[in-house]
Amino acid sequence: MGQVQGVLDEIVDGQTAVILIETTKQTFHLPISQLPEGSQEGIWYDISVESDQVLKLTINKEKTKEQEEAISNRLNRLRKNSKGSKFKKN
Repeated sequence: MGQVQGVLDEIVDGQTAVILIETTKQTFHLPISQLPEGSQEGIWYDISVESDQVLKLTINKEKTKEQEEAISNRLNRLRKNSKGSKFKKN
């Protein structure tokens, strides 16, 4: 597989990191001890993969920032277009 990009989707039971690979839609489950310092959910990585094994994870700050901005922009558009709740408050 070589070099791919993936995101830390979640941390399960405080011990296992679930990494989603962008191009192949593959998931990897790794001990959190293998994550670079500063890792948290939503962080993007450049990942070296060989024989379905993660060899190296490097935080991709540019991709992480890009994705955070895209999500923020979507939320702002949704809020701007929202006409409020259809439910009445008592």
